[in-house]
Amino acid sequence: MQYLRYLGELTYNPIVILVMAIVGLILSTFVQGLFQLAFAKVFGMKVTDILIFGLKYTKLKNGKWEKRGHKAGIGLQVLTSFDLEREAETDSKKLIAREKGYMIVSALVMLLAGIGIFTGLLIATFKVYSYFLGSVFFLLGAWTLVFIIGKFCTTISVLAKVNASKSLSGYAQEGLSMLRSGVPFDQMDLKPIREMNYKKVWDTERMLYFLLYFEYLDANDYFDRMPEAVADVESVLKPNSIDTKINLGICMDLVYYYSYHNIVPSKAKEYYHRIIDDISKDTEPNAMFVKGFYELNCFGNVETAKTCAIKALEKIEEFSVPVEREYCRKCINRLNHAIDNFPGKAL
Repeated sequence: MQYLRYLGELTYNPIVILVMAIVGLILSTFVQGLFQLAFAKVFGMKVTDILIFGLKYTKLKNGKWEKRGHKAGIGLQVLTSFDLEREAETDSKKLIAREKGYMIVSALVMLLAGIGIFTGLLIATFKVYSYFLGSVFFLLGAWTLVFIIGKFCTTISVLAKVNASKSLSGYAQEGLSMLRSGVPFDQMDLKPIREMNYKKVWDTERMLYFLLYFEYLDANDYFDRMPEAVADVESVLKPNSIDTKINLGICMDLVYYYSYHNIVPSKAKEYYHRIIDDISKDTEPNAMFVKGFYELNCFGNVETAKTCAIKALEKIEEFSVPVEREYCRKCINRLNHAIDNFPGKAL
């Protein structure tokens, strides 16, 4: 009882509680991020981006890190993915199993680390002779553990959703598996979300599926289905969402959509400026053809669009997996056709 009374006395100051909550949140992000970095290579993943207090650094193909701007952010965030070029021959089911293993191991070790941090700070709480230091140690340990438990539960929830046979996440993963395995878009039969009748669809699931579904529609010339898909993802895409690969990919698709399929310069500019730090420095073929359409149809910059098309073709043979490579080549051909037929183009 004496210990409980002591702990109660340590948690009375609302300012200390708030400050330690913020510090605990930041510490939990570093614990999670460091273990993601530690286990990524073990499971064949690669680190693509690191965000430290909003400063974003992207790893280029030559192994160097490049700063990609700054946005509001707290703590450390690590983004990872498979190197699809290196893993092109690996069975998709094995890749999915490895990704799940990476998530589970990272989450479990993170949880154990959180318990260890809390235990260590709790012991320190009873060894100091200052109520202030005691409250700092106890609250920091408690808040850090709370946030780490939250992150652990989120990871388990995501895995449960992906494992579920009747979920949009599972459906999207099956489509991505086909893509990695070399199944061309014209042999897929992807459905709009409304036709699949899932009981519950999370916003993140909609966003993940859109990346695959949009390319499927575009590659197969199902242009009449695009407005519905775009309206659906726009309804869940938040203006100030954290820069993840999913958000970046969606915004890039929307820049393309509003610069080519449904030309609305104001909308294209809106999405372009959301990802300007990334897309302006991205020299991959998919980014280059998007920038080409953007420059051509939003600003009338024919010569800049030509340059984008040329640069896109220069790297096309090194880009992604074969199916996406052919899709990208098709889009570059569309760009060249649009350039040749642009109104007022000099002969």
